[in-house]
Amino acid sequence: RGLVMDHGARHPDMKKSTKDAFILTCNVSLEYEKTEVNSGFFYKSAQEREKLVEAERAFIDERVRKIIELKKQVCAGNDRGFVVINQKGVDPFSLDMLAKEGIVALRRAKRRNMERLALACGGTAVNSVDDLTPDVLGEAGHVYETVLGENKYTFVEDCKNPLSVTLLVKGPNSHTITQIKDAIRDGLRAVKNAIEDGCVLPGAGA
Repeated sequence: RGLVMDHGARHPDMKKSTKDAFILTCNVSLEYEKTEVNSGFFYKSAQEREKLVEAERAFIDERVRKIIELKKQVCAGNDRGFVVINQKGVDPFSLDMLAKEGIVALRRAKRRNMERLALACGGTAVNSVDDLTPDVLGEAGHVYETVLGENKYTFVEDCKNPLSVTLLVKGPNSHTITQIKDAIRDGLRAVKNAIEDGCVLPGAGA
């Protein structure tokens, strides 16, 4: 009763397992971004360059602080976890700030996972941190990272009323996995057709 995402956290100090967690799904850049047009900056001195770098850093840090403030607001007085799943990037400085506050952050999540997270966990995906409220948060009973083969995966489990789930298929080789996937697809289509038609016609030796 949950989702599996094919990536994990990117900071060594972030927890590998979080129970009873709030889920914030967002599409907000928490890193330096290149300009959309070709442009350049010319400095008169090294001090001017340092001022620009500090201003850019302060802009990103302010976004991170707003997420941290929301976490403190909803987690005050309880032991609940807080997970941020972002479609855009999160730079190392931002990851470090989040890790110090006990927040687990996943970056560059696939768009299809973001859409399914809102269906599985509830809440609303946000494109800005300016008006964050507890209403936009989803919930999951257990979020944990595990390694399957050579890849990291993040499991979001124990969702209260999931409208989207992941079917995890395992097998000794790709041929077996393909066969299992085909069998699952056939079974799901058969159930779907029976529900839509409102009848079942036995055949093929049934």
